[in-house]
Amino acid sequence: MTELTFDQNFVKKNERILDYVRKNNLMKDYREYSLDDLLTKYQHLPEKTALLGLAGQDSPVLFDLEDTKPQSILFANDHLPSLRRLMMVMINSITQYNRPDQIQYLIVSEYPDKWTEYIQKFDPQFDFCSGIVGGYETVAEDWVLYLSQLADARHHGRQLGPTILFFMDDLNQLEQLDVQVRLNYEWLVRNGAKVQVWPLAGINLENQLVMEKYGQQFKTRIIGQTDEKVLLPYKKAFPPALINQLKPNRNFMTRIGSEWIQFWVPKLHS
Repeated sequence: MTELTFDQNFVKKNERILDYVRKNNLMKDYREYSLDDLLTKYQHLPEKTALLGLAGQDSPVLFDLEDTKPQSILFANDHLPSLRRLMMVMINSITQYNRPDQIQYLIVSEYPDKWTEYIQKFDPQFDFCSGIVGGYETVAEDWVLYLSQLADARHHGRQLGPTILFFMDDLNQLEQLDVQVRLNYEWLVRNGAKVQVWPLAGINLENQLVMEKYGQQFKTRIIGQTDEKVLLPYKKAFPPALINQLKPNRNFMTRIGSEWIQFWVPKLHS
């Protein structure tokens, strides 16, 4: 589950110290943290946890892979590169807090070479990576079919193994796949996370048709800054007034309980 943690007792006990730090500009603005900063700051997070960003100076937004209630996750805005960066942060953090026998990830993208280049920096032996494939490749269809079959087997108590995160960085790629493959993917979106096969996808909200066909099936949604005109068809799904307050690129929001919570994704580089 995406959860917020904030140590209020620490703040009360150390209020004067914190006030001095703030007044003298000694505390780094949480919106300016790099990923390395956060990985250093939070070195001892629980296993099966991914880090998404900060909702405040000491409020990390975490994705608990042991909690299947969020089911499938959709990252949405009108600027796909910023969604990819959020996915990169998430994948990088997974490799810091877990072992390869606990978690594996797979990526389907129109830019497999860019993903490979980035992942080599923190997972050089690709120990956590089951594959990076182009959405235009036949093997992308094979992976969808395999993962849906695996999830089905796990529902029946078979083929248990590591948690699998299945990233599709642009949901529009589904349109290139065979209709039977698309049906399998939709089933995976509804049922995969219950057995630790997690579908995670990005979507450009300008592509209204794809959002209507596939995006509505994702239970958990993380949305970034989006042009007001693009948001018009989605007034019931997203709160436009809150989204308009978001800053471009690294500022996102997600619903936690009954509230929409804003958070900042760390910079990939210091």
